[in-house]
Amino acid sequence: MTTTTPAVDPILASVLQRRLDAISKEMATLLMRSSRSPIFNEIGDLVTVIFDAHGRTLAQAEYAAIIAFGARPPLEYILEYFGDDIHEGDVIIHNDVFTGGNQNADTGIYMPIFHDGQLVAWSAAKGHLADIGGMTAGGYDPNAKEVWQEAFRIPPVKIYESGVLRKDVWDLVAANIRFSFVMEDVKAMVGACAIGRRHIQALLGRYGRATFDTHMEYVLDSSERQVRAEISRWPDGVYHGESEMVSDGLDPTRRYRIACEITIDGEEITFDFSHTDDQAPGFTNMPPASASGAVRIAFLMLVAAGDIVIPTNEGLFAPIRTVFRKGSLLNPNFPAATIFGNQMSDEIMECVMSALADALPDRVTAGWAKYMATALHGTDPATGEPYVTLTVFQRTGPGAMNGSHGWDALGFSGTAGQMRAADPEMFEITSPHFMEYHEYLPDSAGAGRWRGGLGTRSAWRSDGVHAHGVTMGEDIEAEGATPGLGLFGGHDAGLNRMLLEYPDGSAYEWGSKEITDLPPGTVIRSWCGGGAGYGDPFERDAAEVAEEVRSGLLSAAKARDEYGVVVDAATNLTDEAATRALRGLRATTTKEKN
Repeated sequence: MTTTTPAVDPILASVLQRRLDAISKEMATLLMRSSRSPIFNEIGDLVTVIFDAHGRTLAQAEYAAIIAFGARPPLEYILEYFGDDIHEGDVIIHNDVFTGGNQNADTGIYMPIFHDGQLVAWSAAKGHLADIGGMTAGGYDPNAKEVWQEAFRIPPVKIYESGVLRKDVWDLVAANIRFSFVMEDVKAMVGACAIGRRHIQALLGRYGRATFDTHMEYVLDSSERQVRAEISRWPDGVYHGESEMVSDGLDPTRRYRIACEITIDGEEITFDFSHTDDQAPGFTNMPPASASGAVRIAFLMLVAAGDIVIPTNEGLFAPIRTVFRKGSLLNPNFPAATIFGNQMSDEIMECVMSALADALPDRVTAGWAKYMATALHGTDPATGEPYVTLTVFQRTGPGAMNGSHGWDALGFSGTAGQMRAADPEMFEITSPHFMEYHEYLPDSAGAGRWRGGLGTRSAWRSDGVHAHGVTMGEDIEAEGATPGLGLFGGHDAGLNRMLLEYPDGSAYEWGSKEITDLPPGTVIRSWCGGGAGYGDPFERDAAEVAEEVRSGLLSAAKARDEYGVVVDAATNLTDEAATRALRGLRATTTKEKN
């Protein structure tokens, strides 16, 4: 019996592509609403994905982009590992960074989808579990030097086999996790995958596999054609960029170089990080799945700047090649510690944007203020129960780009602004902390024709017993960090500062990757830098500058000194004559120098 390949209907292809997007988003919504951890239901540090039978991404809801682009490599390994031993009703769990994972805390659930007895697709959910074993609750510990100290490694293993729960495997995983609610979050991930499976099977029942596969191939091919056409408009050449990481968690004075060579050749682009420094002895190493995900985030920003819309699927990344030297920071040898790796997305971003600044000036962003947050854990005195939480409400600012200011308080580049900040009241309800304030940090944005995004300042009191805090960030001013660079006359990004005020009245400058005790009553103060500016600040609209002075985001002194805009202190109105004179004086001085 011969089968005829269905003709492609472009309208149906679009309908199916949007339906898959809707399914992935419904999976994410269900996961967030049925999970127990604020890391899931408040922050959204997760992703849900639909793959085809071969492990190619068809659609995803990337709340945390670094996890989203780290969901595919484990499935590649799962397909190789199990081979034909994949059956309807199987559910596979995985987190191991040495078999495709991006971070051990980012644990994935993979569910095969069958139709008429054949494997046709996969649904997956992956998210940052509040705990996954290791020597420290939550996993973040700068003293870790090998993977076993960080986490309970889970290579691909079935927790359901042919629809039946494997209680032995389930109990083994649960026995290595400190918090009982984490396994409830795993159940929520299984439920999200089951919803995805149900909807995909309904689509297959309506249209048939041949129609589904044919139109998905058309969607993937269409995405690939679009992105290849976009790259072909970029100037061919070889471009170089660098970034620097300060401190490896063991030695705060240590500096590491992250370097990339980008080759644009016709319709294809290669990101080669072979000249990056060797791996670190501590936890500041980045698995290749995470590094590849960070490259994809930077690449998507460049593509999106061209005002084209391409579905996020495997076709979008077909023209990309990434190279990470074995034994380097971005592809460490086993059994290296790697829990900080996701946070190194900022260095990847800086490398890519600095390399392409001259080649693609209208697409790149100026330097970002690198990520800063903390992981806090201890015992809640009100309940006697252990707690763990992430303070991702701390937000740095991204860099500006041609035609656009940086988004205020966007935060971590690895989430591309999609991961949410927990509600301050929920932060207080779910952990023993009291928020004193959380607000924009005035004067934090790097000046420019287009200014960088504002950073934030925050303060909260820790009332936990036997509490510890771990900083998981970069760009600490006291460590001598180098700020992200402004572009084409724009001013540099800001730096970060963390200060601990102890109950006895003493204070301590907290480092970028440091674990420390937090006695009850300790107040943590955070200043997060803003992004760098793009273009000459004296070309920024004076009325816009004055409005920021009136709103309290910009001081009158910075408006005068960096933008050449004079705002009357008494009336908060622009002194237009003084502004014209000041800007004219600078223009005359510049002309004379030239």
